[in-house]
Amino acid sequence: MKNSRRVAPLAILLSVGGLLGACASRQTAPEAPVAPSAAASASVVQSTEGGFSVALPGPVSEERRSQLTDVGEVTLHTFIAERKEASTAYYVSYTDFPASAVSQAKPSDVVSRASMGALEALGATGVSSRPLTLEGFPGWEVEGISGPRRLKGRFFLVGPRLYQQLLLHPEGKPPADAEAFFESFRLDPQVAAMLSGAQRS
Repeated sequence: MKNSRRVAPLAILLSVGGLLGACASRQTAPEAPVAPSAAASASVVQSTEGGFSVALPGPVSEERRSQLTDVGEVTLHTFIAERKEASTAYYVSYTDFPASAVSQAKPSDVVSRASMGALEALGATGVSSRPLTLEGFPGWEVEGISGPRRLKGRFFLVGPRLYQQLLLHPEGKPPADAEAFFESFRLDPQVAAMLSGAQRS
């Protein structure tokens, strides 16, 4: 497990432990679209521990890193799929914050701040932002542009757990499965019930 010693506010955690910035630095100028191979076809990834499922193009790597924040140390669980030939990356992550800390903030403020943190992590300029919900839980969607790259992210708060779903690709060249990626995200009802109950207790 990787550890970060610096103290960071909750919103800065949206740098995905530095993963977003690292991916951005590897991205190149937009190239001609490349049709995904059969091996890169999306498959459903299910995280029993994370309590969610999502469709990601393979192969998928998983990383955990601890981060010291102003509410204590938390662990960021991240699932990453890259199509390097198309300079495109997909991220899904979740982080559990202390229930006492999350309960002191409005859920809509938490997801809104999270979306702004993602833009800041890439030095991106926001182009759209809107609230949304997932199975009754508060969420936020944001899109931004950073140089030749475009970012789209969705953020959901389920009890004390923050879910992040991010897509990074060359501007003007979204992958054909972009919408399917975002719409495929589902919560495990039992885990969601446990998390929302934990926030109330």
